Amino acid sequence: MQDAIAIQSLKSDIALLKQNIWPPADLANVEGLPIYYGSRQQVETYYQQWSGLIERAQELCLPFMQDELPDAVHLPSHLNLPLFYFHVDRVRINKTRAKESKTFRGIASLVEKCGQFDTTEMTAMAHWLNSDDTAALVAHREFIDLRTYVFQHGASEYTRTRFYVNGLVLSTESHFELVDARDKPRKQRNDSYSDPLADNGTWKVFGKYR
Repeated sequence: MQDAIAIQSLKSDIALLKQNIWPPADLANVEGLPIYYGSRQQVETYYQQWSGLIERAQELCLPFMQDELPDAVHLPSHLNLPLFYFHVDRVRINKTRAKESKTFRGIASLVEKCGQFDTTEMTAMAHWLNSDDTAALVAHREFIDLRTYVFQHGASEYTRTRFYVNGLVLSTESHFELVDARDKPRKQRNDSYSDPLADNGTWKVFGKYR
């Protein structure tokens, strides 16, 4: 209970600070996206305004705190803290075709979540559910997923992250490179489902066995 109160208080303080100093005024911005970047000195100056709240969040959410400026500050997204990355050589912004997936055991719950389908499709879905005790329906909705790939100096692997909710702040190296690949969506992996039983323009519904 005490932790819940502390987290709620922290969220309120984060929201207040974000209202006052977000977006960061002195950093460069990727057009149309909440991604901001600048030199180490610029970002450290901005980071210091957040450091007290970040330390509180680390005390509540992490088993230990780091004494020095970390290479990344990535706390639970529900806190709505900006995501800070340091010593960044390169960042790549990608659009990827993805899909949301939901499984249903009944027509009523599917219609409630996914909307109406025509009568012929409703009949086909009902017939599928009644054909076997293990029959189920899986609904897919395609969307474009936007992610960043952050490459930090000296790191052997990149960090892939979503950033829309929290925003991204990058402390960059002198040879920093920004690769904006939003105009070239990556292909979606092959779908194991084919021949939908129903399609209302948003959701495609397939039959499967549990």
